[in-house]
Amino acid sequence: MKVFGVDIIKRNPDEFALVYISEDGEEKKAVSKSKLLRIIRKESPDYVAIDNISELFENKNDLLNFLHAFPPSTKLVQVAGKEPLPRLAARFGLKINARNPFDEAKACAYLVTLGIGEIVSAFKDETVIVVSRNRSPGKGGWRQNKYRRRIHDIVRYYFREIKEILDSAGLKYREEVKHGYGGISSGKFVVNAPREEVPIRPFRTRDVRVTVTAVEKEKLEFVPLSKVKEYLIVGVDPGTTTAVAILNLKGEILDVRSGKDMNLPRLIEHVLSFGHPVLIATDKKTPPDFVLKVKKAFQATLYTPKDDISIKRKLALVNNYKCENDHERDALAAAMEAYRHYKNKLENIEKRVPAGYDVEMVKAGIIKGLTLQSILERKEAKVRQKEESTVSLEEIRKRDKKIQELVEENKMLREKIEELKREVERLQMKLYTISSEQYEKIRRENVYKSLQSEIAELRKEIRRKDEEISKLKEKIEELKRIRKLGMEGWKVVKVLRKFTKDEIERVEKEFGIEEGDVILILESGGGGKSTAEILAKKRVKVVFASGLSHVAYDVLKENGIPVIPPERVEMEVFEDLAMIHARELEKILKEAIEEMKKESFEKIEKLVEEYRSKRFFG
Repeated sequence: MKVFGVDIIKRNPDEFALVYISEDGEEKKAVSKSKLLRIIRKESPDYVAIDNISELFENKNDLLNFLHAFPPSTKLVQVAGKEPLPRLAARFGLKINARNPFDEAKACAYLVTLGIGEIVSAFKDETVIVVSRNRSPGKGGWRQNKYRRRIHDIVRYYFREIKEILDSAGLKYREEVKHGYGGISSGKFVVNAPREEVPIRPFRTRDVRVTVTAVEKEKLEFVPLSKVKEYLIVGVDPGTTTAVAILNLKGEILDVRSGKDMNLPRLIEHVLSFGHPVLIATDKKTPPDFVLKVKKAFQATLYTPKDDISIKRKLALVNNYKCENDHERDALAAAMEAYRHYKNKLENIEKRVPAGYDVEMVKAGIIKGLTLQSILERKEAKVRQKEESTVSLEEIRKRDKKIQELVEENKMLREKIEELKREVERLQMKLYTISSEQYEKIRRENVYKSLQSEIAELRKEIRRKDEEISKLKEKIEELKRIRKLGMEGWKVVKVLRKFTKDEIERVEKEFGIEEGDVILILESGGGGKSTAEILAKKRVKVVFASGLSHVAYDVLKENGIPVIPPERVEMEVFEDLAMIHARELEKILKEAIEEMKKESFEKIEKLVEEYRSKRFFG
């Protein structure tokens, strides 16, 4: 389990004390709020533990913004919502300086590992997924409508893909769709599942944005990590009017009450609402049957005084508490007397309990007659059993893989050590052959410097060669792929990374640009009339590009060179070349030429109509 403990150091600007606790140990650092969230997103801890939400967040919106930035599996835990942090820490043997934020952060994290705290539940078991355009298609003519249709078609594609994923996961949802020209402009899924169970993560592409958001609750809820029992001392005074007094193991009075309708079931229900009784007390030397029944019902230890408690002693015991009647006085006196009987032993035990153990649980065990050693051993056995039972097959595989990696690394290091030893022996033998001490010193220094320089140069050369080899290998693989595609009826497409004169010159120099070539432009921005004229003079067959300027587009069109968006064809793009199937090229080229002819014909018709109109009205 990985837990982050967080406490605020200062505000304006915010600075936080962060303490990591995981299987690998603990680490602490001071971080800003933005860096804290980056670390949480990167590490995805199981829990982020804080003292109290009111100390870290100014309002609910501040808290919700913080939680929205969490990974789906990370929970925020409020440790000290009902009890001050120093008291909780003391209960589990943790010594902290309340003025030290790192101490408080560490205590919060450590207490969460012991199951102390409440998960801050701010979201419903509903998740909203929105698929929408990442940019506006804008306004324009037929070309802009074509672009708008393409974006809406892409949005529809992603919407359908997400729908299939949700269906395959068996998740229930309702959907809302806003139709657009040629497809969907936006779509929304409201999934009936918490965010961590939805197999979709937010992302964005050039044209589409997908957001995944948990639905907020109207009111925050606090879910206990585990219920920590309050161990109780209960004083009982039975009779026509039955009284009960409840203390905790610190001797603090939690409740005193009496009533004629206080039968055994009602008394049990009332006591259990405060916690788990471990000691039942009476003011009589010989316990009444009713008290024995209460003791049996709770399976608790019975305390009886050596002699019946006198009125004077009772008044002294309850001196600081106002009782409504004598029955309540007697019940409270019995509980106080029982506490005083065990007080020294309990205080002594409190000093001897190691950190990480529930001191109150240990005290309860002592009252029941157990030894400190047996309680600690039983707790350690439970922890070991829990740890052993929670080791999953995946963790075992990861551990075995890590061990294998370390074994291999150890083997490599040993081989390296042996190699270095042989090198040391060789150098030592070389040193022994030099007789003159002065010459030996000069020679050693020169050889050392020469070797260091040579090693540095060789390392640079090796790095350069490795990079060159890697690039050549990639180039070979590309050429193999291109050759294979060429044999399968694909045609070579020459790639311009940018639409500039320098880039055209580079491709011309490396591959040549000849009449009938197919050109792909990856980034069309920057190219104008003169750049387009260069390609026109080369008499290329077709240009695949998106976003060409109107001037460049017109130049190519006037020279009979179709300009086709690359999205319309299936093309395999490499670093400097691309491949397109010859059949698909001829088909798309034929369609583009028909479109150009149609546009030219429409333009001529328009000119004729204008000429006739002028002649008629002229």
